[in-house]
Amino acid sequence: MNPYSVHTDAELLSLLKQDDARAFGELYDRHSLSLFDIAYKRLKDRQTSEDIVHDVYTDLWDKRHTRDIQNLLPYLHTATRNAIYTLLSKGRATAHFVEPFEDMAVSGLTADGFLNSREIQELLVLLMNTLPKKRREIFRLRYLEGHTTKEISEELDISQKTVQNQLLNAVNSFTPNLREILGIIILLKYF
Repeated sequence: MNPYSVHTDAELLSLLKQDDARAFGELYDRHSLSLFDIAYKRLKDRQTSEDIVHDVYTDLWDKRHTRDIQNLLPYLHTATRNAIYTLLSKGRATAHFVEPFEDMAVSGLTADGFLNSREIQELLVLLMNTLPKKRREIFRLRYLEGHTTKEISEELDISQKTVQNQLLNAVNSFTPNLREILGIIILLKYF
């Protein structure tokens, strides 16, 4: 019997901070399949999903001394979703990624609607962070704070036409998949 299998995640995290590679291996054995499932359901690509799990665990190991993780499994799930969103924001996600967001659009009133809304908000922030500073500010004011283009132009002391052009440039800077997802996000946020 593996002596590490009797430890809780919290105990293993404590051992991990002491550079215990076997504790790290136990955490990997315990949770990697769950993380792979999350990635694969979204991406439908085995290799990319495996790479994401590898990256999440590499980050866990690399930052073992600086991260104060209270609940490991939610932390790992969030890190996996964020890695997927990062792929999306870099235009490396496949068309399969769009399907869960389309499902969210038609099932926003379900019991897990709050979680989906939070995930969508996180995705919108990641998309926004790929934009240049001024365009990001305009995008944030419009789509996160709900300001009109006229209000934005007054607040930033620029013309309304400039605001409209910057919003158009922001949307056009995204890949076709990102534009489709952005449309879904906007629908979910405002309707």
